[in-house]
Amino acid sequence: GNNLPVSEYPHKVLVVDGEARAGKAIIPILEAEKLQFVYTEDSRDGLEKINSSARPFSLIICDQNTSGMAGIKFLEQTRKHTPEAIRMLMAGSLDIQSIINAVNEGCVQRYLSPPLENETMLQEIRQGIEQYELFLNNEKLFLLAKKQNIKLYELNCELMEKTKHQNHEMTALDNELETIEAELKTMNSTKIMTPAQIMDALQTLVKSQGKTGQDKLNELFSHTIKVLFADFNDLALRNGFEMPESFGGSNV
Repeated sequence: GNNLPVSEYPHKVLVVDGEARAGKAIIPILEAEKLQFVYTEDSRDGLEKINSSARPFSLIICDQNTSGMAGIKFLEQTRKHTPEAIRMLMAGSLDIQSIINAVNEGCVQRYLSPPLENETMLQEIRQGIEQYELFLNNEKLFLLAKKQNIKLYELNCELMEKTKHQNHEMTALDNELETIEAELKTMNSTKIMTPAQIMDALQTLVKSQGKTGQDKLNELFSHTIKVLFADFNDLALRNGFEMPESFGGSNV
């Protein structure tokens, strides 16, 4: 097609050419592609336009022969002000080593040797814009990855905090279980006495205390029978029976 790929980003191009050669060849192409552009013949003025622009330039095209400073020097300066822009150098007569150094140092991404046919210049501009969009996409991916890493870190901290709380709860439960187990062991270790053993123990206690012990035992038996009679009488009355009087009262 004759148009650039649809982009969310409104691209802006800076053209710097002291001899107006680039302007004559490039500006009609930029207009046809509906790209916003700024043109100047002075490289120092170009730096001012970069610094005063509300939106960064996607593409900077500069001829080596410009007033103010040479094209390579100008592009080197623009790298400090807008390092993400794609920089193109147009130079008809320039030693190959200077070009190699400019490319290796990152001052120039594309070198153009005029005269260029319109179709060739169009392709160079489109490829420069696509290269800048690739930078934007990578920047978006980087920011997205950074945000995701922050979220993952926050989730990890939250998970660690919850795990720490659960560990405290598990430790408390373990301590409680150990206490219960200790109590069960104590209960199980206690010897259970049969009724016969209880009677033997009572008799031994009574014998050891003589007559006083016998009186206490009789008193205990008398009280126990009265309590049992009261309980049985209450149970009998609730079930429609009546205990004989001879079993209660003073006859016990």
